[in-house]
Amino acid sequence: MIAHRLSAAKLLGLLGNWRGTGHGYLELSESIELLLRDGAIAPGTALPPERALAEALGVSRTTIAACYRRLREHGLALSRQGSGTVVRSPRSLSEAAGAEAGAVEIDLSTACPEPWEGLSGIAARAMSEHPDAFLLPGYDTLGLPALRTAVAERYTRRGLPTSPGQIMITLGAQHAIFLIARTLLSRGDRSLIESPSYPHAREALAATGALVAELPVGHQGYDPASMLDTVARTSPRLAYLIPDHHNPSGLSMPPELRAALIAELSARGSHVIADETTAELALGEPRSVLPFAASAERAHQQDAILTVGSLGKTVWGGLRIGWIRASPELIARLEVARRIGDLGTGSWEQVLATLALEQYEQVLAARARALTARHRALTEQLRAALPGWRPSPARGGASVWVDLGAHRSSSLSRESARRGVRLVPGPRFGSPGVFERFVRLPFSLPERQLVDAVSRLAEAWEAEPSAAPVPEREAAVV
Repeated sequence: MIAHRLSAAKLLGLLGNWRGTGHGYLELSESIELLLRDGAIAPGTALPPERALAEALGVSRTTIAACYRRLREHGLALSRQGSGTVVRSPRSLSEAAGAEAGAVEIDLSTACPEPWEGLSGIAARAMSEHPDAFLLPGYDTLGLPALRTAVAERYTRRGLPTSPGQIMITLGAQHAIFLIARTLLSRGDRSLIESPSYPHAREALAATGALVAELPVGHQGYDPASMLDTVARTSPRLAYLIPDHHNPSGLSMPPELRAALIAELSARGSHVIADETTAELALGEPRSVLPFAASAERAHQQDAILTVGSLGKTVWGGLRIGWIRASPELIARLEVARRIGDLGTGSWEQVLATLALEQYEQVLAARARALTARHRALTEQLRAALPGWRPSPARGGASVWVDLGAHRSSSLSRESARRGVRLVPGPRFGSPGVFERFVRLPFSLPERQLVDAVSRLAEAWEAEPSAAPVPEREAAVV
């Protein structure tokens, strides 16, 4: 079954600066593979016809034919009568990307730490103290009262008075974002997202058929005048923001900008998703972070803000527990919409989450120690091995946004893959074709792996010193 056909113009935008100094067919096939592996191209998608893609890219049809043939040979595509070349799910990096023999895969595509060390103890407690959980139906669309109360109490302690009736428990943060977008947006509505930002949030907005505009976030900080002007010109139905420890930069929005943005968005009748999944991942000493909604000066402004949280970055990515904090009226509306897509969140996971929140200060302290040490190891290694790269001044979160000093993000991702390092190109964090000068580097892995990763990145960077395109006659060689 064909998911859809990708146009040549769309693929051209997704590819960005795909040309390097090697064979064109190889670089093109590897670039398509990266897009497929990172989710920018869905399995089952039909690639553009050879002639149309050759014209769009300005290469020979021989190059496109060789590229498609390589994709088929590597099991990443197949030919179907009447459909052309259709992509399939990628295999592991070491097989499909041609990592060197013996190279260990280092995954820099995600910014999610390892499970909290106390997780097994919580599981044992849950089994002994809450056997009644297995007498429940097993799922519900709002959440167990104990967990909703625990989440509400944490918001209250952080400076945002909250009742359990303002909380819905979800299947993680991404589920929450998609549910909100599907409920509040319709085809043709205008939405707004920071740029760069979390790619799957952009996809959730776009999946509703809404138009997606961008709110610029600088590499070194925020430009309030530009951001407020963008809001005024866009008047979005829904805006998506990561105000604390922004993904990918790790920056935090200044307090005065928060209040101004809330007022500007509220004046235009906008709802706001405040994604706080990384808000409490601080670098240095653990510190309390005031929720974004607490900066609202009026009650109606606060009611238009839907705050999303999760235990995925703090406790464990496999504990699929997230939540939405919103007005009771919006929570009721979201619950009705939710019944179409899923039947609710599992009771057992909610029991684990409730116990985890009892020890949440310990969890956050452990994360702060580990992430601070890893951030230091990454930045020190970058200064030593790649002094021309400039990481953003992160205050928390799990990643930095690195200015490479050259438009080589996509080619760097290909070279890194050959060395066993999985790296997402910068353009995935914004509109197609932009951010070729940047790359996100997570610091969620142990220090020794980060040191190894930077060493391999330095090799990849040196392997292709020039980003100038090669003549077409060389690019077409198979």
